[in-house]
Amino acid sequence: MSADAIDTDGYTAEEKDALHILPLAIIPLETPGMRRTRLVKNARLDTVVELFNDSRAGSGQIDINALSDYFDTSAATFDDDRTIVEALAQAPSFDVYSLRLTLRSHNIKVDDAQHLRLSPQTQEKLTEYMRVFTRPLVQKVFGDDTKDVSSASEIFEMFRGVDRDEAFKRIKAISDALGIEVEKIPGFLEDYGDIFLSLSYFKRYMEDIRPTFERFKAWSDDGIRKSHLRHNKDAMRNCDIVDTQVDEAIAFAMLRFKAFDEASREFWKDLSKDRYAHLRRLVTSNHHTIAGILCGLSVKMIRWEEDFPGESGSPNKRADWLLAEMVPGLDKIRHIQKTAPSLDAI
Repeated sequence: MSADAIDTDGYTAEEKDALHILPLAIIPLETPGMRRTRLVKNARLDTVVELFNDSRAGSGQIDINALSDYFDTSAATFDDDRTIVEALAQAPSFDVYSLRLTLRSHNIKVDDAQHLRLSPQTQEKLTEYMRVFTRPLVQKVFGDDTKDVSSASEIFEMFRGVDRDEAFKRIKAISDALGIEVEKIPGFLEDYGDIFLSLSYFKRYMEDIRPTFERFKAWSDDGIRKSHLRHNKDAMRNCDIVDTQVDEAIAFAMLRFKAFDEASREFWKDLSKDRYAHLRRLVTSNHHTIAGILCGLSVKMIRWEEDFPGESGSPNKRADWLLAEMVPGLDKIRHIQKTAPSLDAI
């Protein structure tokens, strides 16, 4: 990590928006030096503390339970900060939405923390995804003949260029249907935008993971299944484990996305406070589930692309890597699926 890539807050936009990296500069810690490190998910999907990372020395990692060996335990804030870090380490993903949930569960105020929002760069990349969710809202308020917008702030801006009486009448209809006061509509728009920004963020990750995994499967087939190792039972079993478990994880996440889309359509078809509460609860209660699955899969795919640039590697090297790097940790992804909230119970 080069120094010029780091902004004044002590981390890059790429780090902030990653699922598997948590720069502790984001978190309100006070123990000297602790905020200069970061948490990362390793190849086994375990969380470790990364003290440094550069091209020459590599990554200097320690276990979470070794914090007392590297930081000043006599500091008045050490125990409290260690408790926070240990709690964060248990999170299946380090995306900003999961972090908010984790910190709130430990009574740490995060609502006003700009650090716990996606970077402007990533929000801009999600524009096309967001339009799918903002379009029905805009059409409800401004009618069908309006331009596409992709954020709550753009919706607010539209009020300056339309017939205010007509817009107010439409907003009043929405506020009546939702059972909230007109003056609270801006808060609703912000909340609505944030909910679907998170969903757009996860969908974009999935759209990157799926084609990468298809390339990985072709690499595995060509280098292992179609090589002299096709008679090696262990190598074949590992190929089957990886293909089956990753395919299942992707299918599981896609079913959740389908449920979100259906709930969104139903909400705009028949506006009501209960329907919005259900939609919001459906998305937020699945943040940890979706983020954890995507985090695990992205770590695996990132590691594969780093270790085999150009998708090279002999059959034996590919089989050894599958056993050492790909299979370990898949059980954690499966556990996330098994412990996910039931869609019927939400």
